[in-house]
Amino acid sequence: MTKPNIKVLGSGCTTCETLYNKVLAVAKEIEPTTEVEYSTDISKIVELGAMSSPVFAIDDKIITAGRMPDDEEIKTAILENSNI
Repeated sequence: MTKPNIKVLGSGCTTCETLYNKVLAVAKEIEPTTEVEYSTDISKIVELGAMSSPVFAIDDKIITAGRMPDDEEIKTAILENSNI
């Protein structure tokens, strides 16, 4: 089983924290040992090539940027980008 490298990046605002909590909850529902990294380092957002935040990324591939995905979109992205 290959676990994906899941990240939420943002400025530390309420929206960014909400996205982190949503992604973490969905990831734990799929696989309880899954970890989700949360970063407020703006340079990491720039490195990924995102122009807005919050950013939801898996294995350094941007899934969403600048918007709040719903739980089903998060779940689909995690399942499609991992062997969980």
